[in-house]
Amino acid sequence: MKSAQPTSLGIMLASLILTATTLLITTDAHSATWRETKCTLYQENRDETRAAMPANATSNAFNQQEDAFIASGCTERIYVCPHSKAELAYANLMSIKMMNAGATGSFLPFVCEGGLQTDQPTQ
Repeated sequence: MKSAQPTSLGIMLASLILTATTLLITTDAHSATWRETKCTLYQENRDETRAAMPANATSNAFNQQEDAFIASGCTERIYVCPHSKAELAYANLMSIKMMNAGATGSFLPFVCEGGLQTDQPTQ
């Protein structure tokens, strides 16, 4: 009887591993993709960050560019270029929040085609 215990323990362990693996595969198949998750996190961080800012801290052009990025599901390379100190501070804060959430810098839309050139000194 002692030899039956290791066999039954092995069968139980194999069953648990198979069940856990099946559950993980099924859960992963139904969960959002990482890009969708990042886009949702981006929107949540955006809402939180903008709620703490003055209403007109960012320009209409900046807002429209960011809205277009979100409307694309965060998949299109839409340049959101900061031109003011407030926009640059916002872009920096959003970058930190998103990188802390696990997104890489290449996910973020904050790019200026000709390089960063703010209208106001940044210091």
